[in-house]
Amino acid sequence: MIRNVRPAAPVEDDPLTRADQAIRAQLIVPEQRDVFDYWLSKAPEGGYPTRADIQPAELRRILPSLSLVDVTEDDAPRLRVRLAGTRLRDYFGVELTGRYLDEFDFGDQTDYWDAAYHEVVRGGRPAQGVIPLTPWSQPHIFQFWLRLPLANEEGRIVMVLGHDAFLLSEKAHALAGKANLRIA
Repeated sequence: MIRNVRPAAPVEDDPLTRADQAIRAQLIVPEQRDVFDYWLSKAPEGGYPTRADIQPAELRRILPSLSLVDVTEDDAPRLRVRLAGTRLRDYFGVELTGRYLDEFDFGDQTDYWDAAYHEVVRGGRPAQGVIPLTPWSQPHIFQFWLRLPLANEEGRIVMVLGHDAFLLSEKAHALAGKANLRIA
């Protein structure tokens, strides 16, 4: 059984650990900072929030951009999309809910996404980055993503909370040049 424990509690006058501060500082999209702060506020000292800690009503305005991904196996995790917001379907052009991530052809981005989910599921760390929607035939649109671990009562990561923002503009292109796969 994989058991992940968050780093020791931060110094009393510092509400975020160094790793948490680093990942938060890398978040470019304001809604992602909101999701990250919400996730962190639900985390028990020294642990991760559970799915039961995450209340959709408290995230109502960004629900279309959220996803929940189940980790279905321990030894060789397989990731199944439990819920994908409508904004994801709109940009990807396909319903993701109920499908396994390994069913999709990410082309030359496969290793990128494998590394991102590995950090969250196996490394027990939040991850964020930006990548063009090239596999979805939309290379002019940039996906700013955030992935956060959720645990069961034993502290094992069993789910990933995701937020995705899609930007089309020169500003997005400039921001994408400054950001990449960042793992705290």
